[in-house]
This record gives sequence, structure tokens and C-alpha cells, in this order.
Amino acid sequence: MPLVELLTPELAAAAAVAVVASFISGFAGFGLNLVMTPILALLFSPIEAIPVITVLGLVNVVRMLGGTWRHIDRREVIIMGLTSILTVPLGAWILSNADAGLMKRVIAGFVLLFTLILLMGWQYRGPRNTATHVGVGLLSGVLNSGVGIGGPPVVLYQLARTGDPSVGRANLVGFFTILAAVTIVTFLANGALDATAGMRAGLLTPFVLGGTWMGMKMFHPRSAPFYRRIVLAFLLCVSVMIVVLG
Repeated sequence: MPLVELLTPELAAAAAVAVVASFISGFAGFGLNLVMTPILALLFSPIEAIPVITVLGLVNVVRMLGGTWRHIDRREVIIMGLTSILTVPLGAWILSNADAGLMKRVIAGFVLLFTLILLMGWQYRGPRNTATHVGVGLLSGVLNSGVGIGGPPVVLYQLARTGDPSVGRANLVGFFTILAAVTIVTFLANGALDATAGMRAGLLTPFVLGGTWMGMKMFHPRSAPFYRRIVLAFLLCVSVMIVVLG
């Protein structure tokens, strides 16, 4: 597709969404896929939107990686990242073969469910060991490539951490870096990430970089609860809107 044909009102709307989503992700460590996926799935289609968002997600987390690297629990992140490799292909197969209308409703449902869980204050209170790391990685892998939202399992897992919130935020950045890279390779292999998706991602990348930079500048561990309330309020609005429009 010629580049000029990609410059549509839908792409302009996607650029605005990219700024907001990356800004949220920049200070919270998550939120880009949660905000972008349901909206871009409406603007385009799930099979067109999710590969683009995956590329933008990698840009987003790589931009944050340098500032969070020293806080990462490397053992935990590596276990989750390596096990996600096993289920990413399954999710990619689901995305390629499922009905587009059904996928839009499933995506909206996941966003709404995750938002309600956080709003109700539910927290994971179980053990933290190799088995739980593996489980979180497997679930996030299939959700990331299947519905474009691999964050909820690992976000809930990291929000349950005690102590310095910088560690949980850093773990999210580290894990999402691995997950996005694996998902991109899978989409390249099955053809979901084609030239059109690549050009859309390239056009939206500056907006993601700008939003991420602004969000990172605003992050401070003491302000984490305040930021979390902002994220939840925004996600609630987005999820309700998608359910209504869908």
C-alpha cells in the first residue's frame, strides 16, 4: 500500500491514542496495549491493529529500559519471558483464524474485566516462586499475540509486590521487552506483520516516543498510588466506551 494511502483520519486518531497510551505507560510501566488495542481494533481490525501495537509496545518499553534496568529482578523476568515463548504461537494462530467481530468483543471484555479487578482492589496473595513465574509467562504469551493484551496477568502479579514500586515497574518493562520481541518474530513468520503494518508502526512511533518521554518524566515512586488511580479511571472510560460501541 502506498504511504499516502495510509494517511487517513483513522491513522490521525490512532496517533492521538498512541500519545495518551504511551504517556500512561511511561509513568505506570503498563497501559499501552490496554489503551491502544481496543481502540485500534475498532479503527482498523484486530489482525491489522495488534501487530502494529506490538511493534509500538517494543519501542515504548525499550525507551524505558535504560532507566529501569538496575531495578529488574532478572531471574523472575527471564523465567516469565522464556516461558511466554511457548504460547505466543498459539495466540498468533487464534488471531489469524478467529472472527474479527468476535475478537473485538473479546478484547473489550478483557480490558473491562482487568479494570474492574483493579478497581475492586483485588490483589494476588499467593506464592511467588518458579511455578507461578512460569504460569504468568504462559498466560501472558497467548494473550499478547491472541488479543494484543498480554499485560493483565503480569501486571496483577507485579502489583502484588511489597516494597519499592520501582522494582515491579522495572519487571514489567523487562518482561514486556522480551514478550514484544518474541511476538514480533512470530507475526513476521506468519505474515501478520506485513509492509502495511510496518509503515503504520513507523508513522506512529514518534508519537509513542514523545508520550513515553513525558510519562517517564512524571514518574516518582511516592506518586505511584496517584498514577494508578489515573490509569484505572482512564481504562474504565475506554473499556466502557468500547463495550458500548462494540
